[in-house]
Amino acid sequence: MKLINIHTHNKKYNNNCIINLFPNETNCIEDNKFYSIGIHPWDVAKVDISKQLEVIEEYSHKKNILAIGEIGLDKYHDNFELQKKIFLQQIEIANSIDKPIIVHFVKAYSELLEILKTNIIKVPIIIHRYSANKTIAKELIKFGCFLSFGHELFNSKSKVQRVFKQQPLENIFLETDDSEISIEDIYKKASEIKDIEIKLLQESIVYNFVQIFK
Repeated sequence: MKLINIHTHNKKYNNNCIINLFPNETNCIEDNKFYSIGIHPWDVAKVDISKQLEVIEEYSHKKNILAIGEIGLDKYHDNFELQKKIFLQQIEIANSIDKPIIVHFVKAYSELLEILKTNIIKVPIIIHRYSANKTIAKELIKFGCFLSFGHELFNSKSKVQRVFKQQPLENIFLETDDSEISIEDIYKKASEIKDIEIKLLQESIVYNFVQIFK
């Protein structure tokens, strides 16, 4: 059975994953792989936003561009108001083409929650590399969000293992992001934390994938 990797920056991976692309990387697209495309919150002050949004609108219609992302909010970086503006513009694109969004969010829970409350978001939302607490997780799931977990599952001193264990299978994904840890090892660790057979975990994530990406 396939091991779905919902978010990676490794462009050598196969078509069981969604490879993250920035708008200046469209020359990397291969027909037999799946991608997401978006302006990362770290980059909002570094790039020509108008041109990059045009690229996203153009390429997001491709069948193997499955999602808009990673996009979002990060309070560890400057230009936060600009981050919010660009985040909302990319949500509008996702709404218009009916494709999910993959969200990067760091220390910006209240702002993200406000956006979820006050904006019409018609598409599924995947919070990638989730590392916040269980209270925030519960609130995000109320809004229909999916939580994706990665290599932080190997850190026994963090809260991520405890939070992951409490999440329902129907709301989770797994990812490698920019880690050197393989998706096979992440699935193995996740099944150990949840104390379930890896096959059940695989089946649940494949089901979630099919439901979201049709």
